[in-house]
Amino acid sequence: MATAMNVTSACFYLESNRRSVHGVRVFASKNFSVSKTEEDKVKLGASDLKVSRLGLGAWSWGDTGYWNNSEWDDAKTKAAKSAFDVSIDGGITLFDTAEVYGSWLLNGAVNSETLLGSFIKERKQKDPEVEVAVATKFAALPWRLGRQSVVRALKDSLSRLGLSSVELYQLHWPGIWGNEGGSFVAPLFIVPECI
Repeated sequence: MATAMNVTSACFYLESNRRSVHGVRVFASKNFSVSKTEEDKVKLGASDLKVSRLGLGAWSWGDTGYWNNSEWDDAKTKAAKSAFDVSIDGGITLFDTAEVYGSWLLNGAVNSETLLGSFIKERKQKDPEVEVAVATKFAALPWRLGRQSVVRALKDSLSRLGLSSVELYQLHWPGIWGNEGGSFVAPLFIVPECI
């Protein structure tokens, strides 16, 4: 039986030979295997960090406001976990989430960061050697002012993820609230020792 996961609109545009990755559908079967060598990874921007060529966006995980017909249940959690596991098994180890993904204020919903963190924890218990790269985002909402807002939001994201650091911390919706004046720059790179 084939397992399919749709990663269309994963919102990843990693440069590899100047080609963009978007609108991709990935299909995997039980016999699917991918070489997981260092050569299969690409540098993330100008950093030395190497990540899988394709990432998986977790915007819909836990959400009840925009996705999932206004409901989130155990079946959807299992489907998201399956997508996570199939991705890891296929060599996709970069996951994108955000503090605002998942409507944790609505009944029955779970934050995407919380789900991703639990999936990573469970996978690492089975396979401690698995490497997962996490990208998450800071929502520069109008009432969030100054450096401390960013630091506090990052600490909250790390708590939900159950991680001590993330590979990429980005500004969500740059410029939408008039923050183009230099208050925040995307992507944000914060050294964990500084928070």
